[in-house]
Amino acid sequence: MTKTDVIRQLFKNIKRVLRIAWQTSPLVFTWLIFLTILCSLFPVALSYVFKLLLDAIVKTQNLAGTITIGLLSLFAFRYIIDFAYNIADALNFDYFDKTFRQKFENRLTLEFTKKISELDIPHLENSETQNLIQKARQAYPWRLTNFYNFLINDILNLGVFISAFVVLIPYGYWIPLALAVSTIPRLYYRNKYVRSEWTRFNQSIGESKDLMYVRNLLDDPSGIKEIRVSQAGPKLLNRIKDLQDFLLTTIREPLKKYLPFFLSTIFFEAIILVILAYFKLPDIVQGAITIGTFTFYIQNLDRISNSSQGVVGQATRLFEQNLYVSYFFEVLELPKIIKEKKPGVLFDEIKPPKIEFKNVSFSYAGGLEILKNISFKIEPGEHLAIVGPNGAGKTTIIRLLLRFYDPAEGQILINDVDLKEMKLNNWYKFVSILFQDFVKFSLTIKDNILLGDIRAIDENRMKDAAVKSGAIDFIDKFPKKYDTRLGKRFDDSVELSQGQWQKLALARMFYEAAPLLILDEPTSAIDAEAEAEIFDNINKVYKDKNLILISHRFSTVRGADKIIVLQNGRITEEGDHASLMEKDQVYARMFRKQAEGYIE
Repeated sequence: MTKTDVIRQLFKNIKRVLRIAWQTSPLVFTWLIFLTILCSLFPVALSYVFKLLLDAIVKTQNLAGTITIGLLSLFAFRYIIDFAYNIADALNFDYFDKTFRQKFENRLTLEFTKKISELDIPHLENSETQNLIQKARQAYPWRLTNFYNFLINDILNLGVFISAFVVLIPYGYWIPLALAVSTIPRLYYRNKYVRSEWTRFNQSIGESKDLMYVRNLLDDPSGIKEIRVSQAGPKLLNRIKDLQDFLLTTIREPLKKYLPFFLSTIFFEAIILVILAYFKLPDIVQGAITIGTFTFYIQNLDRISNSSQGVVGQATRLFEQNLYVSYFFEVLELPKIIKEKKPGVLFDEIKPPKIEFKNVSFSYAGGLEILKNISFKIEPGEHLAIVGPNGAGKTTIIRLLLRFYDPAEGQILINDVDLKEMKLNNWYKFVSILFQDFVKFSLTIKDNILLGDIRAIDENRMKDAAVKSGAIDFIDKFPKKYDTRLGKRFDDSVELSQGQWQKLALARMFYEAAPLLILDEPTSAIDAEAEAEIFDNINKVYKDKNLILISHRFSTVRGADKIIVLQNGRITEEGDHASLMEKDQVYARMFRKQAEGYIE
């Protein structure tokens, strides 16, 4: 990235942050800018009134010490301005800024979380996008908040600098100009340091992710058990220490390189300031200027020096944060991969659909072909089971049906309409799904079930769902019943076994009772007796609805109306249990092999 690109990016990010700030609270933001500019003018005003006061005091000494009304007025005016300055400063930084900052961070969090929650699955499963999200997470909200704060502080310092610069022009325009130019070396080396630091940050993002992963391993109770028994803890701790040492060295190296330059630029600025201050010393000694005027000159020299250093410092920090802040906005601007047609086809009646895969092929980005010319139909009310070895493409079929991805070739038709033509929110009303890695909500049992259908709250239906899933067996044992909080995050929460969580997730599916139920290994952690009862209830509830089942347990598969066998991304067999057993091919061999294990 060239310097021009960086500067262009900086101004683009300033516009973005100011837009978010304005959208957060237009009134408060307007007050903040107004008070910031006002506060930047007060120091020069105070200096000027103090100049007039000093000159008036000297003049009064020549009048035998008489306190004139003019002197008294200047004295009072000086403290009135000081009082007004303190009020404006307090309102700005102690009230508006603190109130606004919290709102600003809340908005950033909402925008980022909303974007992540709406990202297409291909983005979430792409390593480059994951790296970008990791960088953005390290940038928000604190780097964006700092970016905003540095921007406001720069406005303040710039206001002080401009006002002091203007009032010093009558003493010679080159004086404030020379003082301002003396800060350029500092800006130059600070920017070189920041770019070096940013480059190293990018180079070490892999180690940062590795550190976070290993640290999470040692924080996760489920991981700790295995790590303790295998005695892998010391090795993982050493890995954490090595990664921490590497990242610390990465941070220190550019600092060590540029520290001598930072110190030399500060020394250079101090010399220029002393020379310019000395320049007017003969005038005060010779009486060419008053004590008040000389004091005013010295104060504003210091003010230009401090404010220009402040402008450089804040600008450098702004530039530094900008390099990281860009990641946040890059995430917000990630494009849609799965693009919906507008307005999209809507089905008014939510009923069991007809589903057809026509010559569907698919491969993940940069990978081998997962599905090869797949074709099958599911009629309304039909139950389909998909079996096959791991990696055959069973879950990929579900992902395509949910339009997490689009096929490379072929079509997926819902009621003879291409899935790409449909409004996805409308399609999802037809579907209820239990993934292998289903969500364990650290909420109450009631919330865990009701989240199945947020459009309706029916406690009787909720309790019926708990009965059908078998979850009622453990729910009734808790004193708070359905109000029991689950998980490990809270003091009064209760942790469930994997099988209990699975039953609760099934209750969520029963509660939703969508026209199409998709189950991906739904009872892998549930005992055989409970599994048989659950599937008996599923078959009753979904007697006239669609069911798609992925399972390695043939006891649950055999009852399906249609079974397809996937091998190497192709359908090698299709039919019901009886016909497939009669063919005596892959399905029959797999079934008998599993059955032998039970018989033995």
